[in-house]
Amino acid sequence: MFEVGQEYANRRGHYRVLALNPPRMTVKFEDGDVAELNIAIQERIWQNIVDDTEAARRKIARREGRPRSDARLYVRSIVISDAEDRTPGALREQLSTVPSGAPDLHPGDRFIFYAIELRVFFAVATVTGPPIETRRKATAKNTGGETIYIVPLDWDTQTRNLEGAIPLDSVDLESQPNFKALLQKPETYLSVNEDDFELLAEL
Repeated sequence: MFEVGQEYANRRGHYRVLALNPPRMTVKFEDGDVAELNIAIQERIWQNIVDDTEAARRKIARREGRPRSDARLYVRSIVISDAEDRTPGALREQLSTVPSGAPDLHPGDRFIFYAIELRVFFAVATVTGPPIETRRKATAKNTGGETIYIVPLDWDTQTRNLEGAIPLDSVDLESQPNFKALLQKPETYLSVNEDDFELLAEL
């Protein structure tokens, strides 16, 4: 990941890589200090910085593209039936499918997803276009053929390990005092205010 002569950053500040000697590397900070750093640890720190920067960029783009007062904010509850459905790819496909009873969705609307069985919040996404009508493909779990709607989503964040996601009991939502009971019903779209949404999304 790192290249000699290139600049990166950690929580201390920006630095230039002078030499790579795995598992460590020699770097020089902007103030002139030279240090030996663990490559694996610095990779994680640098990736977190890149992810944070990208999330901030997307947030700014959403604000510029659509007034915040026009975006609707939801916590959506879903059922994840088995361990095979918990991979990021399988989850994204499931979460993009909108049931017939869903609210009318528009670009800019945002979701925080909640898994009923595990009682955790695990993903944040933004709607980027109107729902698309299609037919469900046949799989080992269903015969297919019925009409479904797929909503295009921009993924702000999604946990890679649902067991390490945000537990229901660690959260309070002022705009929905009874949210813990309401979210136990599958495909609930619980409308929340901006403050509650942003606090939960940051978690």
